[in-house]
Amino acid sequence: MKFVLYADIHAQVPQMEAVLEAVDKENADKEILIGDLIMLGPQPAEVVDYYMNVRNNVDILIGNLDMWVVDKFWETKTPKNIYHEWMLDMARLTHERMTQEQLDWLNKLPFATTYTPEHGHNFHVFHATPDEIGDEDALPPRLTDDEMWEKIGKVDADVMSFGHIHGGYVRQVRDKTLVCAAAVGMSWDGDPRPSYATVEYLGDGKWDCQTHRVDGDFEEQAKLNENCWIPHGDRIAKMIRSGYFWNPDHMPH
Repeated sequence: MKFVLYADIHAQVPQMEAVLEAVDKENADKEILIGDLIMLGPQPAEVVDYYMNVRNNVDILIGNLDMWVVDKFWETKTPKNIYHEWMLDMARLTHERMTQEQLDWLNKLPFATTYTPEHGHNFHVFHATPDEIGDEDALPPRLTDDEMWEKIGKVDADVMSFGHIHGGYVRQVRDKTLVCAAAVGMSWDGDPRPSYATVEYLGDGKWDCQTHRVDGDFEEQAKLNENCWIPHGDRIAKMIRSGYFWNPDHMPH
C-alpha cells in the first residue's frame, strides 16, 4: 500500500498546484494532507474551497495554525514576542476572509490518524507530535535520538509522518521511522522548493519512505505575498525565495 503525504500549504496556491501535479504521478493508494492549509499566505479561502469541493477524496488533518484561525486565538492569547504578535494579527485577518462554512469544515478535521496495511504494522500520521499539535512542541531534526524517543516512543507504529517543521527528512529512531513531509508553502531548511513524501508498505514489516522536492518558479507568488493584505508580507516572500525562516533569531521551533 502506497501513501503520498504533504503538509503546510499555508494558503499558497501555486506551490500547492505544483506539488499536486507531482502527487498525481505517484499513483498512491491514499493521499494525506497533514494540516496547516491556511495562514502565512494570501489565499486561505481558495485553498480550503479546493479541498472542500474539488479534491475531496483526500484524508486531511488539522494543523496548529488552522486552529489559530478557527478558535480565534487573537481573542485569548497574549503575544509572546514580535513573531507571535504578527501571527495573531494574521490569524484575525485570515478569519475575516473565510466563510463560516469553510471555518466549520476546518474545525471538524481530526488531529491524527492511523493506517494498518497489515496486522501489527501501523502507520501513524499527525501534524507536529503525537501528543501536541505544534504550539508547544515539534520534532526538528536537531533533536538527539533520545530526545526524539521521549516524544514518540510510546506510539504503536512502525512509521510516523508529520509536517510542521518546514523541512523534509526521513530518520530512523530505534525501531521507528520518522518521515517529515513538509512543506508545500515555504521551506525553512535552506531549500526553497516545495516538498512532499511517499511511504509505501512492501509487506513483511518492510517500508520504503522517501521525501521529494518539486521544481517551479514561484517569484510571482512571492510578489503577491509582498503586496497582499498580510502585514509584513515581505517576510513571507523572503521565505518563499530563500527557503529560510524570515527571522532566524525567533525560530518557531
